[in-house]
Amino acid sequence: MKSMTGYGISTGIVEGFGVSCELKTLNGRYLDVNVRLPKELSMFEVPLIGVLKSKFSRGSIFLNVTIKSYEYKQRWPFTIDSKKAGLYIELLRTIKKALRLRGRITVDVFSHSPELFLKEDKPVSENAVNDIINIVEEAAKKAILMRDSEGDEIKKEIQALVDNISSIIRNIEEKIPAMVEQYRHKIAEFMNSFKQSSDTQVSSEAVIGSYIDKIDINEEVKRIQSHIKAFTQILDTRGAIGKKLEFFTQEFIRELNTIAAKAGGANITINVIEAKNAVERIKELSQNVE
Repeated sequence: MKSMTGYGISTGIVEGFGVSCELKTLNGRYLDVNVRLPKELSMFEVPLIGVLKSKFSRGSIFLNVTIKSYEYKQRWPFTIDSKKAGLYIELLRTIKKALRLRGRITVDVFSHSPELFLKEDKPVSENAVNDIINIVEEAAKKAILMRDSEGDEIKKEIQALVDNISSIIRNIEEKIPAMVEQYRHKIAEFMNSFKQSSDTQVSSEAVIGSYIDKIDINEEVKRIQSHIKAFTQILDTRGAIGKKLEFFTQEFIRELNTIAAKAGGANITINVIEAKNAVERIKELSQNVE
């Protein structure tokens, strides 16, 4: 079982660019991949989306790639506009002479003139795709390890909740015979009273049988037990299981609501409320499972 929450970061060199890849994964009903790249590496957006889709099957995936440094020997993106710089120096000399200013004209004057520096946009070759993919895969590997670790903790909590629901259902099942007998006794008393005050001929056993059928919750209990068995098997399977778990929480709630509506007794109602609280917690946890 994997959580959908994870984080990974990795760094490397891509044709002279020192890059940092930060990967965040969050909850999401479907798979949604978002890639942010600097202009110099924008050509790699499509292959990187493909890589991330092969690594994750559910959740919101955010990849942010930034350039942290330039390797001097491989890629220095700035040059000086020599012609403009020469004219700039000549102009300063003219001003100095015209105003009879003292002092020397030194190289530090260029620090106030960024327009004299030209940035060369040297394109990254398509062959660099493997370099950027390797860095992104390293970040994805770290995020997946975090998702695995958190997924193990989620699984333990879900299993404990399922065990609790199973115990509650066994408790409800044990109460069914006494509940049925209690209702049978009440209906029998009512029918005896009804016969004494009415000339209408009604079969007591028919009425009792019909009513008992309506309050019988054995079928719902068996279905929940079957769902618990299937749910537990899914917990032990690999791959994306979050949506399957969410589906079963809906089935649990449906059967529990029916039990509450049919039985109606205070003891069973308390059990149902406790079981529904556990199911709601499972649903919350399942929404963070891949």
